[in-house]
Amino acid sequence: MKVASVLLFITLLTKVSSAQNDLFKCAEKNFLHMDTVLKQGKNPWNEWHDCVIGKQMPDFSVTTISGQKIEAEKLRGKILVINLWFIDCHPCIAELPALNKLVDAYRDKNVVFLAMTYETLKRLNVDFFPKYKFDFSLLSDADAVIDMFGGSGYPTTYIIDKKGKIKEAWIGGPIDEKAETEAYLKAKPIIDELLKAE
Repeated sequence: MKVASVLLFITLLTKVSSAQNDLFKCAEKNFLHMDTVLKQGKNPWNEWHDCVIGKQMPDFSVTTISGQKIEAEKLRGKILVINLWFIDCHPCIAELPALNKLVDAYRDKNVVFLAMTYETLKRLNVDFFPKYKFDFSLLSDADAVIDMFGGSGYPTTYIIDKKGKIKEAWIGGPIDEKAETEAYLKAKPIIDELLKAE
């Protein structure tokens, strides 16, 4: 599973010519040069994680498939959960119940849930929505914004604090029954902590 995520990342990396921000650099350093990282006795996923924590969220302005305009600078003061995913990613689909449970748990709280995919809206309408429910605000055709977040693998989840700094992030996930709760169990204590912080 991790190897597939890395191969997909390397493929995406070759098409990225801009967005050389901090998150992109963390992914490039640890996944494009994975042989070097491994030779140093380091775990590329741990190194990526440690690199992105505390980094500022990229500045972006997007419109969801429901027509909602979201601007990064207007999200200050809110907690943001971002999920990068695509239809044919088995762990992405497997974790949908856990992600939907998060939305339910924080529906009336100061938390924004945003999912980004490079899939077209047409493909989502044909191959995704008839089969699945995803309660995050969805962005389709979001290649440029995904690149800003490093395009590091799928699924990738970021939890961003009220100041726009990355508090937690992870790549991948299980495809068995653990997937139905794992993302929820990882994210909930972090979101709760951030909600308590002033």
